[in-house]
Amino acid sequence: MAPAYIDWRWPEDKKRFRELVTEFTIHNDVGDWSENHGYYLILIQNSISDTGFYFGLQTDVNGRGKGVIFSRWGTRDLANARYSDAGGWTESSGHEGDFIGVRRSYDWSAGDYRIRIAPDGLESDGEWFGLWISELDADHETWIGSLKFPLLNGAAAIRPYSSATIELYGIEPIRPIDIPQWHVSVKRPWGDDTQSTWGFTNYPFDDSVNALLNSDVWYDPSEGAAHLLVGGTTERKTAAGHIDFPPARR
Repeated sequence: MAPAYIDWRWPEDKKRFRELVTEFTIHNDVGDWSENHGYYLILIQNSISDTGFYFGLQTDVNGRGKGVIFSRWGTRDLANARYSDAGGWTESSGHEGDFIGVRRSYDWSAGDYRIRIAPDGLESDGEWFGLWISELDADHETWIGSLKFPLLNGAAAIRPYSSATIELYGIEPIRPIDIPQWHVSVKRPWGDDTQSTWGFTNYPFDDSVNALLNSDVWYDPSEGAAHLLVGGTTERKTAAGHIDFPPARR
């Protein structure tokens, strides 16, 4: 289930990016709360060279506890994946369409973070893009891993859009009230030197397989961030809608 989400957009003259960065806050730590269910905070879902990818935090990554994942579609070949020897590994599967991914154990908790995707090496048949995460008050980044993307017209670039959501995953039914409440806020992402300038929030239709009525999403202009609240006793107080942001440049 992906019951509430925010989509970010950029001006029409922005055709592609080399780097995408967003900051986010975990307001409460739900931990690795279940053997049969977990939460996936998808921070950015996008595409490079028409190849889809996403990344974010999970409460339980492949049964190894908290971590960060980064996946791309269109291949099962792990020669296109590099991972960290310090708590990292790869995955290749076809259960959501052919994909590969890099994963790394990462003991996240309540706090403020930054995550970014950027180029990590060019080869004749593709370009590597790496994923790094850091706590805002830390002076170092943690490399999660890198994936190689095909070249399109001789280059690889990130498309000027992005989506964020909290996804519930599991292997058996669960009552919505039994899902722990999780509160996360995600700031407007930066594509190179330009911050997103508009966006919209949305919910699935009530009869959708993604519907979870105890979910809410809203944008706080004073913070420049979208808040996602899912599970527990959450009440849906905010209607979906279009959001315009003031222009911002670094």
